Amino acid sequence: MNQQDFTKIIMNPVRQRIVQYLILHEEGTVSSIREELNDIPPASLYRHIKILYEAGGIEVVRERKIRGTVEKTYALVKNPAGEYSREGAAQMIQAALFSLAASFSRYFAQEENDPRKDLLSLSTSTLLLTDEEFMEMTAKIGAVFNDYIYNKPEEGRKIRRFTLISSPSEEE
Repeated sequence: MNQQDFTKIIMNPVRQRIVQYLILHEEGTVSSIREELNDIPPASLYRHIKILYEAGGIEVVRERKIRGTVEKTYALVKNPAGEYSREGAAQMIQAALFSLAASFSRYFAQEENDPRKDLLSLSTSTLLLTDEEFMEMTAKIGAVFNDYIYNKPEEGRKIRRFTLISSPSEEE
């Protein structure tokens, strides 16, 4: 499977949440993932895990027999070299941006959607930072995310996509 096909698979919101769970917890069984992502129907969760597994995004790291069935523990597949190609990175970023653009197109195509009511926002800033200042800032942003990333579905909570993009700025 090429990087572009894999990117399409990973851009699904449910699969993104499964990957996020595995990033946070390093590994998980279907039961443990279902406990945290309890708004996803079990059959759907199994299907999305199977898609990620067959695409090579997650792997079985442990199997345990429980009352005649086998419980599998999944983890993200790690690249042994810990590297990615420029082309692969470019494809992933472009696919993510196209996914965001498509999501906004669908949103604005529905007359009943109200950007003000839905708290839709966009902000961009150009900052002057050393690499050390940038790393410090991203650590602080990560700490803020950690305060909310373990939230469980409950009354009044909506799934919100929050995207931060760091890119070089073209010099004037």
